[in-house]
Amino acid sequence: MSQIKILRREESLLEFEIEGEDHSFLNLLREVLKDQAGVLFTAYRFPHPLLENPIFYLRTSEIVPIEALGVASKSIIQMCDELTEIIHSTVKGNF
Repeated sequence: MSQIKILRREESLLEFEIEGEDHSFLNLLREVLKDQAGVLFTAYRFPHPLLENPIFYLRTSEIVPIEALGVASKSIIQMCDELTEIIHSTVKGNF
């Protein structure tokens, strides 16, 4: 399980480090967040790919950044559940 370390937290800005994650999850999180109302900017960077964990940036208006993360998390979970159902129904239909 990944650990999150808050580096900077302001009213409309959240900067945090995510231990052990790579582009796969970070791109998904960024994409889900950027389509959310009230999100102005979302990005991440790897200070050094072998020595440091990625740093994620989130700037919002009209929504608190931590709330935007909560909404994005629920959306990602729903997307995974839907994909799981599609896979199960497809596999059942082929056996």
